[in-house]
Amino acid sequence: QQGPTHLQRLQLDELLAQVIAELQDRFDQQGLTLQWLKREPLALEADPELLALAFSNLLCNALDFAPAGSTLELSLAEVEGQARFELRDQGPGVPSAAWPQLGQRFFSTARPGSLRKGSGLGLAIVRQVALLHGGSLQFEPAEPGLRVIFSLPLR
Repeated sequence: QQGPTHLQRLQLDELLAQVIAELQDRFDQQGLTLQWLKREPLALEADPELLALAFSNLLCNALDFAPAGSTLELSLAEVEGQARFELRDQGPGVPSAAWPQLGQRFFSTARPGSLRKGSGLGLAIVRQVALLHGGSLQFEPAEPGLRVIFSLPLR
């Protein structure tokens, strides 16, 4: 498996801030509050476009599942030589039967308040971006909600 082709040194915290700024209107429309639990300035070698796409997909997924007026908890910190981004929503979480398929292509769960499902590509793309960079994508139940952990090696 090949790595990303457009590697450059970048500030992960600044890239994240840029992606959040682009989605700010959607957060405001839903009355969502973003709460940073940790926010460390982290630099790494990565493809900025791929990472921006991954962060946008993670945040849009949280937007789809977070109840209006709730809080999204974010964290960016160095953990054991990895840049670790965590995002927790206060949504319905994931049914236990769905855990093994989470992040696989074309797997999706219904959005709250509608019968609409996503394409099942957003989290699969995020997982692929993580793998291309030598990182990982994990999920944890958060009661309520879901915690997504996106890790990339700091190099």
